[in-house]
Amino acid sequence: MTIDSISEETIMHRREFVATMGTAAAVLSASKAFGAPANTAPAESMHPAKYKALEDATNHCISKGDACMRHCLGMLSMKDASMAGCTNAAYQMMAACGALRTLAAVNSPYVPALAKVIAQVCVDCQKECEKYPDVAECKACGDSCKTCAEECRKISA
Repeated sequence: MTIDSISEETIMHRREFVATMGTAAAVLSASKAFGAPANTAPAESMHPAKYKALEDATNHCISKGDACMRHCLGMLSMKDASMAGCTNAAYQMMAACGALRTLAAVNSPYVPALAKVIAQVCVDCQKECEKYPDVAECKACGDSCKTCAEECRKISA
C-alpha cells in the first residue's frame, strides 16, 4: 500500500483519531494534576453541616410520608374517605419538613425557630397515623414523625 493509495478520507479519520487521543491524554493528565493524591484522606469541609441529624430526620419523614400519602390516596380513589385526616396531616408534614430540610442543609439561622413549629406538625401527623396501627405505611410514617419531632425539639430548645 502506498501513500498515493490512501484516500483523503482515511487520513482525516487518522487525524481525528490522533486529535481525540491527544485530547483524552490531556484531560487525564489534568485530572491527575488537579486531583488529590490517591493515599490522602479527604479534607474536612470548611462549612460542615450544622443540622445533619435534623436534615436526615426530615428526609426520612418525607420518604415515609410519601408512602403514607400513596396509601391514603389509594383509599380515596376507592371512594373511602376514612383516611382524609391522615392524608391532610401527611401532606402538611411533607411540605413543612421539606422546607425545614432545605434550610437545615444550608445552615440557615431560621432553623431553630422553624424547627419548633415543625415539631408540632410532626406530632399532629404522628397522632393521625397512630389511628391506623394496622396500616404499615401509616405506622412507619408515625414512627418517623415521632423521631423527627424529637430532632426538632433538640434544635429548638
